[in-house]
Amino acid sequence: MTGGRGPAPPPGLIDTPILVAYREGEPDAVRFVLDIRHVRPPEMSELSALALFAWAYDASSHMGVQNFLNTADVYALTAPIVHRAYRLLNRIPAPSGLTADDALIAATALAHKLPLYTLDPAKFAGVPNLTAARPY
Repeated sequence: MTGGRGPAPPPGLIDTPILVAYREGEPDAVRFVLDIRHVRPPEMSELSALALFAWAYDASSHMGVQNFLNTADVYALTAPIVHRAYRLLNRIPAPSGLTADDALIAATALAHKLPLYTLDPAKFAGVPNLTAARPY
């Protein structure tokens, strides 16, 4: 694959479904990630990196994930991030629609003061101080 089509979006944490779509070759996701990679490393949670490894179906795809992650900024799931995710799920009234994975991604974005690029911004609407945007 070669470059994307437009200017790189501002820095932001990329949600797992977008990264999985990129790895699967979904055209909009590929353009979005390549536009970012043209100017800076894509930013993601360690949780998303783990999901990409889980997606790898053979040694070649596993190596592809490793190569991609070597050119990315992967933010660790630290104890403060996990505690923040716990507090988010504890404080947002049910039914919030947020999964534990979503809360960890949101907490990572908040901890690093980044907006979140997601395919479902409405899901994150109840997270205080989080900007969630659909990139395409």
